[in-house]
Amino acid sequence: MFEVSHRSMIGEQFVVDIDKQECSCRKWTITAIPCCHALTAIRFLNLNAEDFLPHWFLASTYEKTCLSLIYPVNGPHLWEITTANDVLPPTKRVLPGRPKKKRRLEAWELRKDDTQLRQGGTRKKCGLCREIGHKRTRCPHAPPAPAETAPSGTLQNTDADPTQPSQSILQTEHTQPSQPIPPTQCTQPS
Repeated sequence: MFEVSHRSMIGEQFVVDIDKQECSCRKWTITAIPCCHALTAIRFLNLNAEDFLPHWFLASTYEKTCLSLIYPVNGPHLWEITTANDVLPPTKRVLPGRPKKKRRLEAWELRKDDTQLRQGGTRKKCGLCREIGHKRTRCPHAPPAPAETAPSGTLQNTDADPTQPSQSILQTEHTQPSQPIPPTQCTQPS
C-alpha cells in the first residue's frame, strides 16, 4: 500500500493498493487502466506498467481478434449474380409546403446581445447620446419629459370634477360636429 500526494491538488492524498489494483480516486477501479497515482507507485517499485493493463487493451489481443474473422473482399465484378431483385434505397417523400432554405442554427448562434448585428445590419444607436446598445426611448442620459400643457385658447376649469368633461369641450362638441347628426338624435340646448 502506498500513500500518494497529488501536486496540483494541495492536501489531496490517495491510497494505492497494487495487489488489489485499487486507488482511492477510483479511476483504476472504474476504467481498469492504472491512474496517475497507481503509475507513480508502480514506477517507485520499478515494475512494468504494461503488466497492470487488462489483456483486452493489449495490441496482441487486438490482432488475435481480427486474425480469423475478416477476409479480404473481391471487387464488384467478381460478385455472384443472383436472381433476386436489387436492394434500392427508399424513395424520397416530398413533404407538403415550401422547402426550408435556411439551416438549423446551433444553440450558441441563437443568443443575441447588444454587440451583434440585428436583422437590418446596423447596431442599435441612441439618437441623443450616440452610444451603441440602446435607442432614444430608453436612453439613461435623456432629460425628463416636460409636463403636458393645455393648448392656448381653451379655458381650464380647475374646480371641475375630473370625471366630467369641461365646458370648453362641451362647447366644441355642439358647435363643430365631426359628422352630421341625424334629425332623430338632435338635442336642443336648454
